[in-house]
Amino acid sequence: MGAVFEHIGLVLLYIFFLLLNLLIFVGLPGSWVMFAGIIIYLLFAGISSIGWTCLIIMAALLVIGEIVESTLGVVVAAGKGATRWGILGTFLGGIAGAIGGTAIIPVIGSVIFALVGAFAGAVICEYIYYNSLDQALRTGFFAFIGKLLAIFVKVALGLIVLGLFIYKSWP
Repeated sequence: MGAVFEHIGLVLLYIFFLLLNLLIFVGLPGSWVMFAGIIIYLLFAGISSIGWTCLIIMAALLVIGEIVESTLGVVVAAGKGATRWGILGTFLGGIAGAIGGTAIIPVIGSVIFALVGAFAGAVICEYIYYNSLDQALRTGFFAFIGKLLAIFVKVALGLIVLGLFIYKSWP
């Protein structure tokens, strides 16, 4: 009977961690909260249940997710012909949008306004540089797509971390 409760408890923990990871879509650091939960689990279960190597790999994947989230919008815009000004506008607009969006609409505002900010920053800077609305909107569109793609990559990396945890922790 104890094994049944252990399995039920683990499944509930996995579902909870999945939901935490999905909080990335509303601008919260869900994957890092999930990682903190994994560490708390290991305090009770012992590090040997998954091992130090796996824990370090999980942390590295989450750090990669943060790097991807901060740079992919810029990389996509640059790959589609954005100037240095457009790249700078994408980066600064995304950051300003995330900060301002949190103040305007708590929780989900940071993601929505980060996407809008990346788009607007790229459009404004490219328009100033090219004086062409078509080129500016094109760059803004790719900045938006890059930022959106970055969010999905971050969620996917969080899901890989969760998958590793499930694989290593399931009895």
